[in-house]
Amino acid sequence: MSDRPVTITVTGHAEREFAPNRCTVVLRVHADGTTREHAADPVTSAITTLTGLVTELRERDDTPVRRWTFDQVRHSRHRPYSNEGKTRPWRYTSSASLTVTFHEFDAVSGFVDTVSEIEAVAITDLRWWITRKTREKRIAEVRDLAVGNALAKAKGYTKSLGYSDFRAVAIADPGMLGLQPGPSPRAAGAPMMHAMRSDMASASEESGSGFVLEPDRITLSADVEARFEAS
Repeated sequence: MSDRPVTITVTGHAEREFAPNRCTVVLRVHADGTTREHAADPVTSAITTLTGLVTELRERDDTPVRRWTFDQVRHSRHRPYSNEGKTRPWRYTSSASLTVTFHEFDAVSGFVDTVSEIEAVAITDLRWWITRKTREKRIAEVRDLAVGNALAKAKGYTKSLGYSDFRAVAIADPGMLGLQPGPSPRAAGAPMMHAMRSDMASASEESGSGFVLEPDRITLSADVEARFEAS
């Protein structure tokens, strides 16, 4: 065993999976027709129905909705061309978008089931995510695990030398201690959002009463650089 202290500089990595605590349902309302009214009427009707549904949910004492947004209805028109290059009659388009963010996931399936039956409404996305406050707390936990991983690595490097005392000299974000970038799959603290696990058709058939949505857990990872003195 050597009596002289040694300095070890290592990287640490950790990642853990966490359950999301928010789900944002993104809806698009769209219709077109040969007149402005043919395009606008279905969209107006759908918006009225949607806002009524969301308002009813939002006003409940035990509301599952955290917030919702509505983008104003937009109207446009364009004149298509035939294959021969001749102009065709005007086509009119009306569209709008809504987002509804849930903090109670039990209500998401029923809401999706209901709105999917409304004419001119399409569900364009289901975003499962973690709020900033919760994410910061989880990231702190993962960073702590990354530091522990770095310490374990340092102890592994010096195991054969018989060192037993380790003192942290520096802890830093990747690149701050001048180490070469490693093969880390993600930058420090960067979240990786997994796709939602759901087969809407088969889930509906199995349950017989609507969709069963099961979000994947969200993976958060952290990387650190650390320098220890062992003696």
